Amino acid sequence: MVVDKHLSILAKQHVETRFVKVHAEKAPFLTEKLRIVVLPTLAIVKNAKVEDYVVGFDELGGKDDFSTEDLEERLAKSQVIFLDGEGSAYAAKQAAATKRSVRQSGTGNSSDSE
Repeated sequence: MVVDKHLSILAKQHVETRFVKVHAEKAPFLTEKLRIVVLPTLAIVKNAKVEDYVVGFDELGGKDDFSTEDLEERLAKSQVIFLDGEGSAYAAKQAAATKRSVRQSGTGNSSDSE
């Protein structure tokens, strides 16, 4: 499953959050209790209470080819992961963008000392 791949990456990067995978078909009681009717659904649970849901792919670009960073940003919006850590894919993406812009700004101007 597409979401599994992204969540396994994020689980390694965000140790502040517990990621739990449940097969909805094999856990009808839990699925009903969490009011899950569409797959995939991420139930965002904080302090033993469901705070938010990510249902389907609509919030992730509407397609199943979304990036890990897209999912990471969505989970950060729910405040279950934090993007300021060095280990986050989002932080790595931001650092790469910064490096690119620094390189791009150096347009080959030589120093004045020549």
